[in-house]
Amino acid sequence: MEMTPLDIRNKTFRKGIRGYQCEEVEKFLENVSQEFELAYTENFELREKTKGLETEIGHYRQIENTLQQTLVLAQQTAEEVKETAREEAALILRKAEHEKLTKVSEAQKKWEEIQEEIQELARKRDLLRTQLKSFLLAHLDLETLQEKNEGIA
Repeated sequence: MEMTPLDIRNKTFRKGIRGYQCEEVEKFLENVSQEFELAYTENFELREKTKGLETEIGHYRQIENTLQQTLVLAQQTAEEVKETAREEAALILRKAEHEKLTKVSEAQKKWEEIQEEIQELARKRDLLRTQLKSFLLAHLDLETLQEKNEGIA
């Protein structure tokens, strides 16, 4: 059973033949009661303060847990963002490589077409030279023949 200051104040003692002096006992009990009341009040206040502090600690622990979860989530998000960026960079590189190969292939094809066109033009030039030479020689032969015919006549 917990004792209160009121219990001390209301405590009565039986009186004996040679008992204690009532005044001294009552004065002592009053002093004890006052000291106990101070201690009791301080204890009560400290318990209330402890309850408040425990509530506050619980609140801060909850905040700490929330912050830790937020930090973990932020780290996971950062890793996901990094991974996404890596994947996007790899995709961009693959796309650029594909475009490069396509352009090189197109340039190679164009170069081959130009080479074929150059060869075709060279063949036509040679054909034209040959035709012109034949035409000129035929014309020269015709002129020579005509001169001979005119010289005979």
